[in-house]
Amino acid sequence: MPESLAFSYRSARSGAIMVAIIAVIAIESVAVHFAVAARHPVVAWALTLASLAAVLWLVRDYRALGREAVRLDDDTLRLTIGRRFDITIQLVTVERVLKPTFRDLPTTGTNDGRDYLNLTKPAMPNVLIILVLIQRVRLPAGLHRDVRRLALKLDDPAAFLLAVEARRAALPARTA
Repeated sequence: MPESLAFSYRSARSGAIMVAIIAVIAIESVAVHFAVAARHPVVAWALTLASLAAVLWLVRDYRALGREAVRLDDDTLRLTIGRRFDITIQLVTVERVLKPTFRDLPTTGTNDGRDYLNLTKPAMPNVLIILVLIQRVRLPAGLHRDVRRLALKLDDPAAFLLAVEARRAALPARTA
């Protein structure tokens, strides 16, 4: 019985982008707080606390991106991406896994990307998982999206592609 394999995605994190977003939140929070506080102090504090909660979520997501990993079991693929996504896919529902080229990825702003989701955005993906059927994925904030193509940036994409293909090839022999 093969063991569970883990594939990290630490290279998908961007400390510079996170710091820039936190700086923008801080600057805007101070400005909004002072603009609103004169007339509605309770609303000003509520908005400031919401901004602090957003900063806390960003920091916790960044830390989780450094600790978590994509897990490949005998017949499932578990995509736990920071605090953003926790998706379990049965390997029998995977049509293909590949290293994407520009032709495989949708053009931004077109309808071609309706069934596509980059799980490690803003990082450029180096793995593309194409599913047999559309799967509903829970997004942050409780939203949902129907996808057939999932992209992510892994630290060792070649090993991941080989491992997934090996597990997929072993599935019919195990279920027969």
